[in-house]
Amino acid sequence: MTRTLLVAGATGALGRAVVEQALARGWAVRAMVRDPARLPAPVAARLAGIAVADARDRGAVDRAVAGVDAVFSCVGASVLPVLGRGWRGFGAVDWAANRTLVDAARSAGAGRFVYVSVFHAGGMRRLAYVDAHERVVDHLGASGLSFGVVRPTGFFSAIASYVDLARKGPIPEIGGGQVLTNPIGDDDLATVCVDALASDDPALAVSCGGPEVLTRRRIAELAFAAIGAPPRIRRLPAGVVRAAAWLGRPFHPRITQFMAFLAAISTQDLIAPAHGRRRLEDAFVEYAAA
Repeated sequence: MTRTLLVAGATGALGRAVVEQALARGWAVRAMVRDPARLPAPVAARLAGIAVADARDRGAVDRAVAGVDAVFSCVGASVLPVLGRGWRGFGAVDWAANRTLVDAARSAGAGRFVYVSVFHAGGMRRLAYVDAHERVVDHLGASGLSFGVVRPTGFFSAIASYVDLARKGPIPEIGGGQVLTNPIGDDDLATVCVDALASDDPALAVSCGGPEVLTRRRIAELAFAAIGAPPRIRRLPAGVVRAAAWLGRPFHPRITQFMAFLAAISTQDLIAPAHGRRRLEDAFVEYAAA
């Protein structure tokens, strides 16, 4: 019998990749979106249904999860550090939205819930960005649901803004630029997520990164190479970024919370087990050409 999967966040790059892979593996996919016009027509035509809902609206979410066998969520506030992408902090968006999804899935009798959190090292739970994600993980653990948690170091669509920054001028480099990480391609991450949906492990946790370990500076250099320009780097002391994040909290919680997260990940290595084959250089070139 065909199983039905609700994908919350289906219009984002990762959500679309999960939809495609779940369809290819035989799931009947229902997309939960706020704006159905953002779903590409060829994808929408293959869906089992489209649920229009804000993830913080319990009534709308209850209707979206009715009758599904599993739920996948990559719902969350935009991480782009620009004005106009939302003001509220990650706890008010990511935690609130995914708590509602978890509660609705439990009430509906869904058999599996897979959530995308964030890879982090010791002490980073104090950061609002990390804590908002990990509160969801804690809630899943207490829910009684069979679940999977996927923690990527970072995925390509989320750092494609490096290319946009390179077009505008120097890319800020927090700290010395030599800390290491291995971001993962969206398609490779989607494979990990759909594998987690199929797993029998009732409390699965998967940390994942891509096949290449890169310095933060190298990521910036790849962004400039993608647009055919020489690297231009502007160094910023991590302490200055932390101070700006602290001082700016009352004025724009989301941007300042993400600034604090950026300062943290720019000053410590974050390397997770490698998955997939996709290279950041190729992804940046494709993004620059789009």
